[in-house]
Amino acid sequence: MRGLTKCGLALLWALGSVQAHGQVGELELKAAFVYNFLQFVEWPKGSSAPPPELTLCVSPFSPLKRQIGALEGKPVQGSPLQVQLLDMSSLGKCRVVVLDGADAEQVFGALRALPAGHGVLTVVDDTHAARSESVFVMGREGGRVVFAISADAAARAGVVISSRLLRLARGAR
Repeated sequence: MRGLTKCGLALLWALGSVQAHGQVGELELKAAFVYNFLQFVEWPKGSSAPPPELTLCVSPFSPLKRQIGALEGKPVQGSPLQVQLLDMSSLGKCRVVVLDGADAEQVFGALRALPAGHGVLTVVDDTHAARSESVFVMGREGGRVVFAISADAAARAGVVISSRLLRLARGAR
């Protein structure tokens, strides 16, 4: 797996300790988390990820859609990130899905219908909408943005999360 440098790990750690009301806005911070998460993920062998373009689909209901959209074209493990609004009819083209509570159940239902190892990484920006299929869950704790990782959900999706990132997660499950 292509790892992030020590500087990249330090940046991720520093981002996690920035107060949500501080120098960086909460939405920008969460978008930075999502981008950095992708540096620590291996998709299933034989899947289309990372393809020439890695497709991240963001919920049209997500307050992060503008900040996630700003990630368009940034490199992820050598592939440019393509960002689009989530459309259930093209869910299979998404390698990463950033969800909000409004559409989480519909997306998770569709993912449950796919075979194990489908290679779709889920990021939920709402701790109340988190389900057992949620790989990453972001939330606030004491004015800070924190994240949790479900190794079980990652395994069902067929994605591997770096142990370095697992150690940084709050309550990896």
